[in-house]
Amino acid sequence: MAFVLLGGWWFTLFVTSVVAWTSYELWQLLRRAGHQSSLLITLLTALAAFFTVQPPNLALPIPFLALTLALLVSLAWLLPRVPSRCFADWAVSFAGGFYLGWAGGHLARLMALPPDGRWWLSLALATAWSADSAAYAFGRLFGRHKLAPMISPGKTWEGYIAGVALSTLAGLVIGQLSPLQLIPCLVTGALVGALSIFGDLVESSIKRQAHVKDSGQVIPGHGGVFDRIDSLLWAGVIVFCVAAIELNLPLF
Repeated sequence: MAFVLLGGWWFTLFVTSVVAWTSYELWQLLRRAGHQSSLLITLLTALAAFFTVQPPNLALPIPFLALTLALLVSLAWLLPRVPSRCFADWAVSFAGGFYLGWAGGHLARLMALPPDGRWWLSLALATAWSADSAAYAFGRLFGRHKLAPMISPGKTWEGYIAGVALSTLAGLVIGQLSPLQLIPCLVTGALVGALSIFGDLVESSIKRQAHVKDSGQVIPGHGGVFDRIDSLLWAGVIVFCVAAIELNLPLF
């Protein structure tokens, strides 16, 4: 919250550090899953993608070039290592970094949106956390029908529906308290509740391949940073797209 209040480059650097650490956790998961992934490629691709998304007043001058170089140079660099599997190793390294950096960049970019980016960011946080909390609590109490048993056996349709409902309610509350328009907030709440679970399922799938419960142990009782932001990565993109349509802003 301190970095949210500071805003500007302070918040951008905070999210950058989160994306960088999550890249490290993802690299560890991929290695445990049997991929000879490259931490350097994952990290540099994540940072290049992150700053490519940022608005002109915050973006680095050469992020798109850096992303292009990460794409081409990283593949050439891995080519002589293990020719029989170099493309697969490169693919998981590059795709993993791009996923984290691109989605995380949207989360950071919310702070630059008018009329006050803090409200757009609050909308993303409130709806994603509401969806996660309701899905967990309601699913544990009343869940009977498995949502994705092959990926995350603990998730249920009952919990999912409760998550969508509470996320929509969180959008209503933000719409009432903030200068944002009510209808976009309601739509955002419903979309985040319905779609942010895919961020959770993506990470759950990776952890299942790696045979681990958490992405790390950096947050006692919660696991890794990736465990905390998996749904937020999707929420940031969803909120930014709704905001761009509402404010008639270019998506890129």
